[in-house]
Amino acid sequence: MAGLTENAQARLAVILEQSLNEIYLVNAQTLRFEFISNGAQRNLGHNLDSMRMMTLFDIQPQFDEASFRILVDPLVKGEQEILVFETMHLRADGTYYPVEVHLQRVGHPSPTEFLAIILDITARRSAELALQESEAGFRVIVNTIPQLAWIAEPDGKKSWHNQRWYDYTGTTPEEMKGCGWHKVHDPELLPKVIKRWKDALAAEQAFDMDVRLRGADGQYRIFLTRAEPLKNAEGRVVQWFGTNTDVNDQRLGEQARRETEKQLQVVMENMSEGLVVSDFSRKLLHWNPAALKMHDVGNAEELLSDLQTFAQMFELSTIDGAILPIEQWPLTRILQDEHLHDLELRIRRVDRDWLRIFSYSGAVSYYDDGKGLAFLTIKDITERKCAEEALRDAKINLEYKVNQRTAQLVAKSKELENFCYSVSHDLRAPLRGIAGYTRLLLESHNECLDEEGRGFLKNVRLATKNMTDLIEDLLSYSKLERRKLSTTDVSLPTFISKLLDQFQGATKDVRVIVNVDDFPIRADPEGLAIALRNLIDNALKFSRYSPEPAIEILARAADGYCVLSVRDNGIGFDMRFYDKIFEIFQRLHRAEDYPGTGIGLAMVQKAMERMGGRVWAESKLGGGAVFYLQLPLSGTAEAAAPAINSA
Repeated sequence: MAGLTENAQARLAVILEQSLNEIYLVNAQTLRFEFISNGAQRNLGHNLDSMRMMTLFDIQPQFDEASFRILVDPLVKGEQEILVFETMHLRADGTYYPVEVHLQRVGHPSPTEFLAIILDITARRSAELALQESEAGFRVIVNTIPQLAWIAEPDGKKSWHNQRWYDYTGTTPEEMKGCGWHKVHDPELLPKVIKRWKDALAAEQAFDMDVRLRGADGQYRIFLTRAEPLKNAEGRVVQWFGTNTDVNDQRLGEQARRETEKQLQVVMENMSEGLVVSDFSRKLLHWNPAALKMHDVGNAEELLSDLQTFAQMFELSTIDGAILPIEQWPLTRILQDEHLHDLELRIRRVDRDWLRIFSYSGAVSYYDDGKGLAFLTIKDITERKCAEEALRDAKINLEYKVNQRTAQLVAKSKELENFCYSVSHDLRAPLRGIAGYTRLLLESHNECLDEEGRGFLKNVRLATKNMTDLIEDLLSYSKLERRKLSTTDVSLPTFISKLLDQFQGATKDVRVIVNVDDFPIRADPEGLAIALRNLIDNALKFSRYSPEPAIEILARAADGYCVLSVRDNGIGFDMRFYDKIFEIFQRLHRAEDYPGTGIGLAMVQKAMERMGGRVWAESKLGGGAVFYLQLPLSGTAEAAAPAINSA
């Protein structure tokens, strides 16, 4: 202090003495105190005399002379002007407190001393500890929250991520430094994210955006990203704190709901039925296009939005014409929790000539603790009701015509019955007379007739017999139509055996094969006998000129039905004429070669029709013929006959 005046030195000494900091001058050789400020004595709790007997190591016990010499070596050598370090001071009461030491070498070249200015940093250490504890608490919190959290510097580069970020992304802190976060973002969306982030940085405004982040499993999920700027007292951004909240399921759910709403809207807009939605206050919330069209209204505004206004434009009544008050209207009844289904009413416009018939259905759908909406569906059935009315009129007219026709048929049936009676009695009697007289002529006057005369009489007798057979077959056909059915279980083996007994004489030189299992069928025995008798008779007749006449009768069961077949090895027929063989009086061969009336197969078909069965045939000219009969097995008599492939 040689350059200072005595007055200045005195003032400086007073300042040093009054300083709250600890100020020491330490001999560089002995390391003993040569000056101790009042602040140092006060902090350490020692008086001046006791401290003059102490060295530096008495108040800084963590140092020894060797370690201290090493520490101050840069000062001694002039490599550093000041040395700053932190250590602990020991008080007279044995307690420690933290200090920051500012050490300089003074008095160069001699005597060499160390000037030590000591700052008590107890408060700072406490603040640092509190800050550390606060930061530790902050880290615990941000590592505990379900969100991914991060901190970015003012330039936007991220400097810290919480553990959940690393757990989800499978990355490391080293990978995430700076702009490393780019690699976990959806590449397609990343340019937009970067632009929005830069805009937020420039404006120093909060960032808010849905992004897609890739997880450790390689799958992307949607996160709501929010970042807030942290500003200092001057309003400058010092950091950004951000979070990423997983909203993937929520967003997908919202997307699915939006898609469902769009689909429902499309369905509602394209429904052929009208749809009206109302709340409990009778406010009409929605009309779909079909409902507007049904009411001949261009838009919902014309109907206004409440039931009362609608009632000023339309009048509802029953099908019979009874006008309904608004309290009995379909929507009103639905709002009273009544479930409607196909309520048919007439609706009329009061301002012009317009009348339709609608069918109303609907109910209330509830949601969220008693809240609900009424849904009314409407079908325009005007055309249908008109058609029903026309059909009803036609039915009445048809019933009248049917009754008339039935009466006519009854009369015709009576006439036919009388005709059959006449044929039976009036025609057969003359034929018997002709047959008798011609027989007497041939027997009694045979010598009086020449060969030509006898031939004429034989032809008359033959024609008479044919006429008699024809009459008998016609009567049988007529009786078959009128006779009462007697359906019962029939055992085929026994039934066919008895039937063949009637052909013993005709089958003497014929090989007859019968292969019929013992299963019962449902049939009218007399009708079945007529059908089989005619088929067997035809088989014998058309195979009699075969070298070895043969007839085969088979029966098989299939799908609840029995199929009987009668096969012969006779002349057969051309399938081109198949449609004619079951028609009455239709013949495919000359009567001179194969006599008959042409009624037999017609009777077979009639008998099968009346029993609910079927008949069909297969043949080849010169290759025989087979006729099939289909009847239900016992227990399936009411079953409808299925189509059977005649092949």
